Amino acid sequence: MSEVFEKFLQLIKPINSYDDTDHPKAPDYSNLDSWAAHPDIDGYQFFVPDNNLKVNRNKNDVDVFYIHPTGCFEQTWNSDMSKNHSTYERTEIMLSNQVTPFNDSCNIYAPEYRQATYYSYFAKDSDGTKAHDLAFEDILNSFNYFIENFNDSKPYIIMSHSQGALHAQRLISKYIQNTDLQKRMICAYVIGYIIPEKEYETLFPSIPKSVNFNDTNCLLSWCTVAEGFKRARERTIFWKPSGWGLEYMDQRIYGINPFSWNNSSEWISQPECHSSIITKADNYDFADRLSSLHSRSNKSIQYSSVQDFTSALNSKTGLLEARGPLVDRYKKIRYFNGDLHSYDVMLFWGCLRKNIKDRINAFI
Repeated sequence: MSEVFEKFLQLIKPINSYDDTDHPKAPDYSNLDSWAAHPDIDGYQFFVPDNNLKVNRNKNDVDVFYIHPTGCFEQTWNSDMSKNHSTYERTEIMLSNQVTPFNDSCNIYAPEYRQATYYSYFAKDSDGTKAHDLAFEDILNSFNYFIENFNDSKPYIIMSHSQGALHAQRLISKYIQNTDLQKRMICAYVIGYIIPEKEYETLFPSIPKSVNFNDTNCLLSWCTVAEGFKRARERTIFWKPSGWGLEYMDQRIYGINPFSWNNSSEWISQPECHSSIITKADNYDFADRLSSLHSRSNKSIQYSSVQDFTSALNSKTGLLEARGPLVDRYKKIRYFNGDLHSYDVMLFWGCLRKNIKDRINAFI
């Protein structure tokens, strides 16, 4: 861990222990204000990089339940979900660059929740997992509300990234698997948080890995890095049915390549559906993690001016490696270390948009 990063962690470390913190009030999901995305909310989930692309805001045959990643860098264990904070602005940005592939085929639902702060992954005691337990309480309540009040027994997809993927693993493993809900789950995109190969059967004995572009009732994941990047032998929190534990980041994980939708270790060129996007904003610093207020800047998504790169699954690590001109551009970003975690979805935006429809068509 670099000295710069260690200093950053000290700046965002919660002031008090989890048990000595006054936690935010639980959201009421019958209130539309507790949802970051909903068909009746005119939000960032309806952005497109080209106005010629079709957007279907509602009345689709399929729903998507999206669990967004961490945007909280505050000195408390869980976000209070204030829409005036920079944390919520990051949620909006994630809606724009992660769930927009669904906006021509699915009704989009995304709960705002008392997400665990970024520091929770580096806590040396149980404070971090307690913060995640509180966040998951909201995910479970919002999912149940979604099923009972919005879904109307339609097929649905789970979409998640990073912290959202960690919560999705738990939700699917404990509350969807082996229930009637599993039969309606077209697939689950559980992206950007490790699923150790050795733990897959422990978590998902009844949910197969996806190995083809049109598999259904399945789960798929990937973690993107620049070619040759190796994760350090550090541990991260990981939930299993037996409870919380720690798993090494450098072990072999389950992954799939969105350029081919299989687990081949060959380098794959971009398919016809490929497009990568970027988020654009007026007077907004995407690297700023210490601001506290929403900037109110105007934002949009656009196609990246550079599109070329290829990708391959590393046969030893399961990481999705990428190389080429677009990756070379990311390498110029200050403090870039080779991990393309933040771009897991943006890099494969067009492929994901098509794949969603392929799996829906195969299911319906």
